[in-house]
Amino acid sequence: MRRWLKWLLIPLILILLVVGVQGYYWYQVKSDIDSLIASVRPFAKVEYADISASFLGQVSLDEITIQPQGSKNKIIIQQALLASSSRAFFLTAHVQLRTGVLDDPVSLTLLGLSYDIDADYAENLLLFSSDPQKKSLDTLLCGETGVIDQAAMQAMGYRYLQGDLSLLLESSANKKLMKVRLAAELAQFMKGEVNLWLALHQGGTLRREGLAKTAIQMLGMTVSDLGYNKRWKTFCAQQEGVLATDYLNRYRSALAENLGDGSAEYRGARLLDALASARSEGSHMAARWEPAIPLEIQKLASPKSGDVLFSSAEFALQVNGKVLELLDQEWEVMHDLFGGDLRRAALAMVESKKMVAEPEVVQDATAMKEIFPGVMPIRPPEVKKAFLETPVTDLGSYVGSPVKLRTFFGRDMEGVLVDVTTGAISIRHQVEQGRATFPVAKDKIALIEVYR
Repeated sequence: MRRWLKWLLIPLILILLVVGVQGYYWYQVKSDIDSLIASVRPFAKVEYADISASFLGQVSLDEITIQPQGSKNKIIIQQALLASSSRAFFLTAHVQLRTGVLDDPVSLTLLGLSYDIDADYAENLLLFSSDPQKKSLDTLLCGETGVIDQAAMQAMGYRYLQGDLSLLLESSANKKLMKVRLAAELAQFMKGEVNLWLALHQGGTLRREGLAKTAIQMLGMTVSDLGYNKRWKTFCAQQEGVLATDYLNRYRSALAENLGDGSAEYRGARLLDALASARSEGSHMAARWEPAIPLEIQKLASPKSGDVLFSSAEFALQVNGKVLELLDQEWEVMHDLFGGDLRRAALAMVESKKMVAEPEVVQDATAMKEIFPGVMPIRPPEVKKAFLETPVTDLGSYVGSPVKLRTFFGRDMEGVLVDVTTGAISIRHQVEQGRATFPVAKDKIALIEVYR
């Protein structure tokens, strides 16, 4: 009998141990969530009905309400899921989120989001940026409507914006890059996704002081219409007193008058066609910005950065399956339309008082030691190397040297020149998994510089 009880106690102790560990884990997760909610209390009141946290699994919050400061109405979320492909994340999540240094990938998904267009927090809702001195692009031909705001959305038949949102944060293997993916799908409205690769500053912190010096390496965006364009076209056609079937043609003419200054010599017909096509029902747009030199967020927010934000070789645009190669005049229009918005977004991430250019530190020459008292050695002249533009025909003399090149398609590459043939060269490039060698045809090279 005693032996039987002995064998019964062993699994019972194991069960109690598992229950105890799970209980402690649940309490720790709940404490971290409550601390995070308390930190945003000055801006919004956040409440939830229930929390579940399985040991080393995903965390979920149910029936969440968010009440912005000064508002009587609430934003409702049915469920929020916090997950990671690394089970170790949930053991150190509170430290990683507090310090802003993410060692493990983490995703946050909001399911069943309901945003009330008629709520008081939506009074200042602006779906698109607008210049107070002129109409925004979506209301160039829309009666007296100056901007798509709360009243315009309600006139289009929207009462709630409902759908799902997700955010993914994932660092590279060498912890030098951070991938940020933000996706949203709102029923009968729009579906979009933004992918951002950040070159992290020292230590890779996502806190404000480190984020300001983080550089943008790549920015990609896709937007698909799920019903908004049809409602927008019908609404503006009614405001203008024209047929909805003729509205896009009239809208294109309004674009030509505003963007081309009414000039008959304006050669941006393809840009105007693309902007009008983007307003068609079920449209799909994709854009990618890949700067040749990663641009720090704090420099992007600087007022002086406007003239160097983009170049056409660094930007790609596709509308409804058609790739748009921008002419110089078209590029100036795109820069005017979107350059300021990017600067405002960057300013929202960094503080203006920190936007002070750091002085360049000039390194002093290494001090020479005296051979005998009063006798100094003769220093040979220093030969300074730099990346210099080099003709493709001369590359055979620089095998083994570091190179930088840009193709005619705007792709930038950097590595070591390892081979030169009659029609191509090969560059060894450092990737996260190690080294890889890429061939590049000579007739595709727009510019190549050799470190010499």
